Amino acid sequence: MVASLKRFPLMQSRMRKLLATLLLTLACALSVGALNTAVSKDLVCRIITTNQYVCERHLVRTADGYELTLHRIPPKNNTQQNPPFILMHGLIGSAADFVLPGRKRSLGCILHEQGYDVWLANARGTTYSKRHAHMDSSNSSFWNFSWHEIGYYDLPAIVDYVRTTTGQQQVHFVAHSQGSTVFFVLLAERPEYNEKFASASLLAPVAFLANIRSPPFKIMTAKLEEIEVLLNHLGLYELFPSTALNQLGGHLLCSQDAPTQNLCLLFTFLTVGFSDYQMDRSLFPRILETTPAGISRNQFKHFGQLIRTGKFQKYDYQSKDENLRQYKRQTPPEYNLRNVRVPLHLFVGTRDLLLTKEDAIRLTKELKNAKYALHELRGFNHIDLLYSSMAPRLIYKQIINNARNVTLKNGSRV
Repeated sequence: MVASLKRFPLMQSRMRKLLATLLLTLACALSVGALNTAVSKDLVCRIITTNQYVCERHLVRTADGYELTLHRIPPKNNTQQNPPFILMHGLIGSAADFVLPGRKRSLGCILHEQGYDVWLANARGTTYSKRHAHMDSSNSSFWNFSWHEIGYYDLPAIVDYVRTTTGQQQVHFVAHSQGSTVFFVLLAERPEYNEKFASASLLAPVAFLANIRSPPFKIMTAKLEEIEVLLNHLGLYELFPSTALNQLGGHLLCSQDAPTQNLCLLFTFLTVGFSDYQMDRSLFPRILETTPAGISRNQFKHFGQLIRTGKFQKYDYQSKDENLRQYKRQTPPEYNLRNVRVPLHLFVGTRDLLLTKEDAIRLTKELKNAKYALHELRGFNHIDLLYSSMAPRLIYKQIINNARNVTLKNGSRV
């Protein structure tokens, strides 16, 4: 289809404008104040308890005052001495990403069945982490962060809390997409945290985005300035929050019986890639119960800057004076990936339109001081790493084996 559109530039231009308008309308509609009430029920705990597991909620406060909810599935054996697992979601995701497919298919449930202590993170601004010690989420100042702050403040607060609560010196870490981005931010900026990770498995590890092929993201990046003007005019700082409207729309338009489900799937696949594996159509509307979970506009803008520059760099304030104040230079510095020393397992799908193989290889070349293994998953798109029925066999089994090997190497109990 893409090749055929190139023969008709007028049609291609009209489709680009139509898609851009659709994306802008969607971003704004999901952020209208009257619909901006977070879902009151804890769907993550509901999913966990439905699978006959115990669900705990823990509150973690960051150094800059954000209050984060950690969901925990405690281990079956309270005396187990293995390092706990921290699972970190991606952009517009939440802790639900790692438990939604259920007992035999989700990473969180599978790790619990293997006897591990599982901690599910929720970054600031998402459904379960919209509180601050001194600000309300209705205040625009609350949303003055990008994913840099999630890496610099949220992740270390989560790691330290889990270590203190469990009495373990190290943790195993698994992240999807933006969760990998913030992991790199943490270790680049605060390299002392390398010692606190026993292992790290990164699913679709996003750092470099020069070769992104996702049409919606490419179009939105090309129109960053127009989008910012519109958001300023509307006074919107939160994008894609979880609302009752999302859930209702997901069931009405994207359920297995809905005649429009194919349109929902088409838009999803245009964004994340067309998988070689069939999407579980019954799971799709359930994903929309918890996703999107909310982001700040600066998170979106920061990723757009990475796409434009081809660099893995800090947030550009688009003001030489502000950049000088923040960085003591007129342009934002790149993150120093030489500071990353944790052994890494990187999982990349060949059908992923967001993270291409070229950008994944670029990442490995920058990891000068980290041992890594790059696992290529043929036919996987960006979200197959979370939801595909093949993920337990092709990915999660390796994650567990890696954790066991680390544990044996360190002489701990398995």
